[in-house]
Amino acid sequence: MGFRERYLNRAMQLEFAPIAVFFLVNWLWGLMAATAAVMAATLICVALGWRLQRRIPVFGIVTVALVVVMGGLTLAFDDADFIKVKATVGKLLFALALLIGMHLRPSMLERALGTMVLLSERGWRVLHWRWIGLAVMWAGANEVARRVLTTDDWVTFVTVMSIASIVSYIVCTRLTAPAYWTGPLDD
Repeated sequence: MGFRERYLNRAMQLEFAPIAVFFLVNWLWGLMAATAAVMAATLICVALGWRLQRRIPVFGIVTVALVVVMGGLTLAFDDADFIKVKATVGKLLFALALLIGMHLRPSMLERALGTMVLLSERGWRVLHWRWIGLAVMWAGANEVARRVLTTDDWVTFVTVMSIASIVSYIVCTRLTAPAYWTGPLDD
């Protein structure tokens, strides 16, 4: 399986679509319209994911819940802080889920990555800790950004951060895998 099939597939497109909608609608009509649009786009993308794969990943459910709750609070109270803190809360919940998930057999990452990554038991533990570190780092970056940037600059930051965080998990996995690989490496 090559790079395109592995990383530029429908699932990744559905992952990126809501953030692209958020950025574009914010640029055209402002944060409140962007918040409503990202809520709708997230629900649509999860529904499309269900239609294509006949399953909704746990993280998809958590993402929908966070977007609906934090977006709803943003709109109800006309307060941008709720949508701005969503990225922090989401990344910290992801770190917590990874921490708990590393104690399952098979581990949470092992279940999620399936046969794409074949690691030893120690390799999965190392990968979990690295992903936890990345999640906490991205949560911290959002906290700094939401406190020091204007709302429009924060929207740009969170758009880039969303893409960069996914890329960082891919790079981290690719850099971890060779040391603990238990299967054939196909590029």
